[in-house]
Amino acid sequence: MQLDDLLRLLDALRLRKARALLYFLLADRTPVHRTEKVTDLFWQNSDEHKAAASYRQAVKHIRRAMEGFPGFGLETNAGEVALRLPQSFALQEELAARLARPDWDPEQADRIRLLVDQTVQLEGISASFDSWLAITRANLLAALRQVLDRRLAETADNPGGGPRALAEFAIALEPSNESATRLLMRLDWRAGHSTRAIERYNALYAHLDEAFDQEPEAETVELLAAIKLDPTGGGRQRPQGDRAPQVGLSVSLLPAEGEGGALESMTNVLFADLRMRMARFREWSITEESAVPAQVRVTLQPFYLMGALRFFVEVKRGAGGQLVWSEWIEQPQTDWEYKVRILLSNIANALSVVVSDRSLADSGSGIYDRWLKAQALLDRWSPETEAEALAILREITEESPRFGAAHAELAGALNVRHVLLPGTYQTEDLKRDAMHHAIVAVSADPLDTRAHRVLAWCFCHLGYFDLAEFHFDQALTLNRNNPLTLASCALGFAFAGDLGKAADLAAETRRHAEVMEPFHQIYLAAVDYLCGDYAATARQCENRGGLMPTVGGWHSAALWRLGETEAAARRFDAYLADLRGQWHGQAEATDAQRLDWFLSVFPLRREEWRQELRETLEQASAARLRFLV
Repeated sequence: MQLDDLLRLLDALRLRKARALLYFLLADRTPVHRTEKVTDLFWQNSDEHKAAASYRQAVKHIRRAMEGFPGFGLETNAGEVALRLPQSFALQEELAARLARPDWDPEQADRIRLLVDQTVQLEGISASFDSWLAITRANLLAALRQVLDRRLAETADNPGGGPRALAEFAIALEPSNESATRLLMRLDWRAGHSTRAIERYNALYAHLDEAFDQEPEAETVELLAAIKLDPTGGGRQRPQGDRAPQVGLSVSLLPAEGEGGALESMTNVLFADLRMRMARFREWSITEESAVPAQVRVTLQPFYLMGALRFFVEVKRGAGGQLVWSEWIEQPQTDWEYKVRILLSNIANALSVVVSDRSLADSGSGIYDRWLKAQALLDRWSPETEAEALAILREITEESPRFGAAHAELAGALNVRHVLLPGTYQTEDLKRDAMHHAIVAVSADPLDTRAHRVLAWCFCHLGYFDLAEFHFDQALTLNRNNPLTLASCALGFAFAGDLGKAADLAAETRRHAEVMEPFHQIYLAAVDYLCGDYAATARQCENRGGLMPTVGGWHSAALWRLGETEAAARRFDAYLADLRGQWHGQAEATDAQRLDWFLSVFPLRREEWRQELRETLEQASAARLRFLV
């Protein structure tokens, strides 16, 4: 299939949603899509009848346009839609392959750019589709950049026009491509155009500053300095040696000294934030000690003294443990943004690593510190801390509407508060409130895994399971290595009815057992139950009743399904007693009402599963009369 044909076909579609639908079917990895998911994705703000009519109109429009393109087809049957192409075709691989050909030319580059531009031109149809476009564009650019970087490396010493045209194309695709910018700066310098080389640096600096709030890499800054020191010496420039490899760091939290109480949650949050920040720098590579011996070890030890928190930070050489640098951080829970910037700069100086201070820019107005505090409050959850955390997050979203992380955290808290407060229920207003903040989070940062995961759960609670699955898939695409993402998506797909995918994700989660949190086991316990593995559910719920107010229900049901009737009856009786102690519903609630609450918590797509679970637990409840008299 020729790119010209594809571009002409897209251009022939005058209906914008028809073009978006064709591009989605062309670029998405899934060969067949459910019609319900497609209509939810493109017409999620329309009522069912209007969405169905618009979908049919778009399909007819695409089919009419395809009449002039033999071999193209759009199949719609049994509630599914699929795009049939003249030959096996994958857009990303096809564009990368064409870019890698020796006969590549600027005209073909224009065709590739036009297809990439579709990911920008089609924005605005829906928040979910916009996020898909952003992820698709990022993946496509990454694939093209890999080919371009290889070709540029192969032709870097060629003084002809080939490398220049490739580099110009690379920057047109991604203005942040520093390797291409450096190549053009060198070529301009050698040609005696040092002013043009400096202009290229300035354009790169402005783009990085505006888009990413960071400065160019050290190698680019060094090249600029060399050009300024010797503007006419480009032809005599010595070949630059390879950059030093990344410094491999291990970052660990040591056991605390003293009793921390409520400060322990704050400690965990601050440590996670420090580790995340350290992983952002190109010069540092965060490694797991078990996998690759670290060249440098960074340790953080909390000290809880008289209700106050202090951190002791050490940097040691990997071999022999030689101390390089150490520091005390007083009261890190206050003004953390400022203190962590100083900490990272000191670590970098100790390692003789160049660090851009601008990349650690202040979030302003203490917003970041308050967001961290809200996270810590939610981490050590109680009704009182939850209320304070929600109030903080709402203040942040009002003061800084584009701070997506706060919107995602708030939406996530609203999604689970009815689970953590037995006897409470999600109202439609709460569901819509959570949805609003989740959509803002995804819009603010379409590449944020957590935002997509939270939005997926919002769609689950509202009953839009196809859109939920779509965003669970986006979360997995963005970060499949995170155990929480895997466990949460496994549970989400289970509730949405895709038990095969849920089971595969659960198995993948277990391969990260060494870094799994205990509550991940409860997610997997529910997945195992819905998949019919009741023994696994029972094992994972054993002695974990304090992790979540729903554990006892799954445990009792699993035991009953295993035929352990007495154990199931006793476990359910203990579970009801636990609920009475945690109850936040009406004071005179009956055990039947407590069971109603448990069954209402889970957004199950298939109501027959909820009914089967009810019947199982009612049988376990009735059996208490036989075993507990």
